[in-house]
Formats: sequence, C-alpha cells, structure tokens
Amino acid sequence: MNHSRLFAAVVLVAASCAACGETSRDTTTVRIGVTASANEPRVELTKTVVDRLAEAVDQGVTRVVVYRQGEDSGGAHVDEDFTVRDGNDVESDAALRELGFEQNLNRLTGQLSQLGGTSTDLDPLSVLADMASASGPAVLVLQTSGLQTTDPLDLTRLGLDFDVSAVVASVPDDTLPELTDKDVIFSGLGQVTGEQPQLPPGAREALVQLWLGICAKFHAKSCTHDTEPVPGGASIGRAEVPTVRIGEVVHSDTSVHLPNSVLFEAGSDELAPGAREVLAEVAKKFDGRTTARVVARTASSASAASAVNLTQRRGERVVSTLVELGVSRAAFTEVRGAGFASPLEPDLDSYGDLIADAAARNRSVVVELAEPRTNS
Repeated sequence: MNHSRLFAAVVLVAASCAACGETSRDTTTVRIGVTASANEPRVELTKTVVDRLAEAVDQGVTRVVVYRQGEDSGGAHVDEDFTVRDGNDVESDAALRELGFEQNLNRLTGQLSQLGGTSTDLDPLSVLADMASASGPAVLVLQTSGLQTTDPLDLTRLGLDFDVSAVVASVPDDTLPELTDKDVIFSGLGQVTGEQPQLPPGAREALVQLWLGICAKFHAKSCTHDTEPVPGGASIGRAEVPTVRIGEVVHSDTSVHLPNSVLFEAGSDELAPGAREVLAEVAKKFDGRTTARVVARTASSASAASAVNLTQRRGERVVSTLVELGVSRAAFTEVRGAGFASPLEPDLDSYGDLIADAAARNRSVVVELAEPRTNS
C-alpha cells in the first residue's frame, strides 16, 4: 500500500527533559491516530478513550503520541510525556494526580480540536499502519469514520454491501504490521458529516465488522469498537475527499428504487434495521388492482453465480416482507434475482473498474408497479 506520511503532534505537558528519556516496565504508550477529513466530525476524544488515558496515568508513566493523516514530517513523530509528576517522580497523591491529569487532558483536547485533515483521500489503514510500526506494547486509538477511499480497501468502489469475511481476507498480508502486542480501539466508525451521506444502520454495522475483522486478521491483543459517538462538532478538514455512495430510496409513479444498503445486512438477505419501515411505505402503493414485478440486482463482481443467488434471495425476501405487511402474494407477477447481468446502467469502465455512482445504483431492488394506488 502506498502509505501517506503522517504528522505526529504536539506538546502535551510541560515535562522536564530528564523525564523524556525515562523508561519503565510500567510505561503505557497511547497512540492516537486521526483522519480528520472534511466528511468527519471535529476531532474530540470520547469518554471511553479519556477513561483509558486516565487508567494509564493512574498506573504510572504514560506517553501519548498523536498522528494525523496527510502531512509529511519526514517521519519524525513527537513522543510526549503525559505522566503526572511530583518533580521527576510519578505523583503518588490520587487527588493531585487527578488534577494534573485534567490539566494535561485539557491541553490535549485543545490541540486535537485543531487537527483538520489536509489529504484528498481518506486512508485510515495508513494511519493504523504507522501507529503500529513502533515496536512494543501500546494502546492504539484510531478515530475515523472508517470510509477508506484508497486501495486496498476503496469503499467508493466496494460500496457498503459486501461480504465482510471476503473483504477482510482480500486485504494483503503486508498492509499492516503484526498487532500482537497492541490494544486497538476504533472510535467514530460510521460517523460522518459534510458531503458524505449518512450511513444506514446496516451499512454502519458492516463497517464496524470490517475494521474489527481487519484488526483480528493482524492478531491484535484486543480489538474494541467504541460505541460512544464522537462529540466533536463540524469538521475543520480543509480538503474534499471522495464520498461513498449509499444510494437513496426513490419513489416514482410506477416504481420504487430501494438501495441494498438500506434493505439488507451486508452480503446477506437478512433485513437491516429500519428496512421493514421502508417496505411499509412501499406496501401502501398496493390495492386490489395493483400488480408488481420485483427485480433485485447488485454491482458487477467476480462471481456471477453467487450474485444471482444472493439477489434472488433478496428479491424473495422483499416479497415475503410485503406479504407480511398486507400485500397479496398474488400481486407479484415476477420475482427475479438478476445479479449483475442486466444492470440499470453499465457500471464498469473501459479498464474494467467499477464506476462508483453506477455501481451504487445497481446495488438495489426495484419494485415495478402496474396500477398502483393513488392518493386520489
């Protein structure tokens, strides 16, 4: 992978130079990596991460390094002491240690709030790789939406309707260093702002499972998804990054276009959270005269047979759910899983690469209606 060089920020405490060289078997290193793009909230630590920092400080010597994607610092990463001290010794008084921690945290919080991304791609894999490259145990906190826009995990092409295990398996073995002595915390996964459309619940869950799967593939000591939303406000990222197309539900007089990411769990025919409510709106278009043809599709992929199988099951799932919602089974004249054989629009360019917008449109179920109910 072509890793971007990363910038390591900033002075966290007014510690003596003598303390900077100190080593201890009790030292905890916390590395915080952020993508901070224009489509992600302003960087701010969650309570989960703050509590982990506080735990480290309570245990003794603590170091914090902060990485930001997209800036070239010649590979020099600033490594700062976050320990609360009485002179050169670790502060033993719990109340004073807590006070010192709050002072250090306030300084760190102010510095993080100014970290706006400058890269025109979103590449959390490179941030994680850089954090993991330093030897020795560490807590790695990766704050990112997780919407990678570069290879080998370009979600602008993959979309968010994928087989999680297959995509994890496809990540090359040299993408990351081994994470065997690293505790990895993912913060902000699926949380977006700016030009990036909000992710449906099923797509967010797929993203979480993807990153946890990658973490496990590289044998991390632990892999944790921080479910607490990042509390930061509007992004201060200065560069536009590509968006991952989700698709949208589109109602017309004679059809309804339903994105797979809204309807289904990634790579399956199980309904995603909220899908039944979306289909309830479709059911309102049926009366005693209405008939419908249901065609399920996906974007072009390696296996035509598996695409047909999956889309057939998805079409049938849509029909069975509409029947549960009160539509007569006799209203459906055809249910077809088309795979990617008859796309709504061509989704491969002349080089055989997926065209993101077309692929997003093809990842869908279309309910074609004859004599639908009208409001009149």
